[in-house]
Formats: sequence, C-alpha cells, structure tokens
Amino acid sequence: MKNYTTYKPDDTDILRQISIAYYLDNQGFKPVKRHCTGKELLYLSPMRNESKPSFSVNTEKNLWYDYGTGEGGDIFSLVRKLWNVDFHKAKEILRDKEYKEMFYRPVDTQLERERPSPFTDIRTSPLTSSHFLDYCAKRCIDPEVAKAECRQVDYQLYGHMNSAIGFENDKGGWELRSPSTKICTCKAISTRRKQDGNTTVCVFEGFFDYLSFLTLMKSEARHKCDYVILNSVSQAGKVIPILRPYKHVRCYFDNDAAGRNAYEIVKKDVNAISCSEKMLPHNDVNDYLCSLRVRSPTDADTDWEGKKCHSLRMTEEPSPDGRNEQLGKHH
Repeated sequence: MKNYTTYKPDDTDILRQISIAYYLDNQGFKPVKRHCTGKELLYLSPMRNESKPSFSVNTEKNLWYDYGTGEGGDIFSLVRKLWNVDFHKAKEILRDKEYKEMFYRPVDTQLERERPSPFTDIRTSPLTSSHFLDYCAKRCIDPEVAKAECRQVDYQLYGHMNSAIGFENDKGGWELRSPSTKICTCKAISTRRKQDGNTTVCVFEGFFDYLSFLTLMKSEARHKCDYVILNSVSQAGKVIPILRPYKHVRCYFDNDAAGRNAYEIVKKDVNAISCSEKMLPHNDVNDYLCSLRVRSPTDADTDWEGKKCHSLRMTEEPSPDGRNEQLGKHH
C-alpha cells in the first residue's frame, strides 16, 4: 500500500491504493482488535460513539465496512463520508496530506468531542451580503427565505478569518456554506418547529433542501408543518426520538444510496413515508427547484410563480378525510 505523496492530476487509481489503515491512523483512529487471519482490523466506528467495535478494514483488499450501517467501500468513499465532501474534494484531501488542516471533519466521535474546536471568534449577523444572497439566488432560493432562516457567520479557522452562510443546529453550532465552503462547527440535527399542534414533520438531509422546500411553498402555508434537517445522513438514527411524536413523517432524502439507506433507518422505528420519488429524475429538492427555472434567477421569468404552484405536489399532506392536500395550495 502507498502512503501520502505528490501525485499527478490523473491519479485516481494511485490514490485508491492509499492504505485505509494508514489513513485512519493518520486521523487518530487506532484498531482495537485484529482478526485471527491478520487481514481484518476492527475499530470503534469513526462515524459515531460506540463501546463495541463495528467498523472493519480489510487490509488485503483495502476496503472498509461499517457493520452498524451496512455501508462500506474504498478509500474515496471513506474520506467522502468522514469529511462530508464530494469525490473531487476527497481526491484533494488524499493528494495533499496538509489539505486536511483546511477543513474540520464534521463527524460526531469521541475524538472530536475531546478535541478543542478549531473554530474561534465566531460572530453572527443578519444575512445581507450580496455575495451570499447571489449564491442563494443561483441555487434558486428565495432571498427572503434565506434571510429569515440563515445568518452570516464570520469565524476564524486555523488563524484565518472566513465568512459563510450559517444555519444553526440544535447544539448551537453552525452549518457553513459558501461557493467554496461546506463545513460545520459541530455536527448536529436542526429542528424548526413552526407552531404548536403541528402533526406533520418534513425531514431533509441538508438545509439547502429545506430552504428549497420553503421556496416552493406559499409563504402563508409554511407554518403548517414542522421541519427537521439531519445535516448529515449519519444522523438518521439519532433523529428517531424527535420524529416519534408526529402523526405524519415525510422524508425528502436524496435519490441515491445514502438517502435510501437513511430512509430505511428512519422507517424502522417511525411511521414515515418517502417523498423522494416526487423529485425524480432529480437527486434532491434543490435540484428539483432549480429544474423549474431554466434561466438565471436574476432574469425575468413571468411563469416562475406558476411553475412553483404546479410543483406543489411536492408538499402534499394527508387531509382528515384521507385525501391528499397541498400545504401551499394556490386557490
């Protein structure tokens, strides 16, 4: 197995050979048990807090498997899950060992809880920056929704001041997004209870899906249900106690393997239904929203409201007589 070094741009196959065991060791995770064959290492999962090891690494095949979630794969899938990044960012992390110091891994582990947060001097203010509002507009988010639900967060990370769109979670931490940033100060679920007595809750993977959903809805209807944002599919198991009190649980997870797995975890303990098929052929709610507007959000689009109205099948909820009604139905 190869360790970190400098690679050429077209280096996917070489990067895939990086030892998973070496990478985990570099991240501070040590095996607690070695299988008698010597080819399998067992770890306390880096994805969650646990007392019995459920995370396995096959050193011969250089593959990992999480017995707790049924997930597994190669070094790329592991880095993507640990850092919550896409494939290209995962390659950068593996290509340059110093790159990991630019990001704070958003995973709830004992190691992370004991380690002081690298985020300092965190300050929040109303979201008024044209730079960030333009970014929301490019993703077709209603600017008034973004202003109401998010804050601008200025923070220092490893000695450098940065700014991002911030979405607060239930631990008082922040999900941080910008055109070049996707990190968090601490990983936790976000709940948004709109009014007492709501019996319906809509559940999303990320907060841009939540913002997209609100954009699709008529403003006066947004309070008719509560909302839960996982901020990571790894939180699917932890969301169960929050969802149990609701009569209707609607999951708008991504149309991919991770989203389907998260839904399976939720529906084992909660009477939930998947609404993900309503977004097809698109992957998530934001992709679905953006598909309705083929032109730039800054251009005139006289049919925009009509498109949103037509799309409100996304927000259907059961009525008392069993028929489906739309949360934001236009009359």
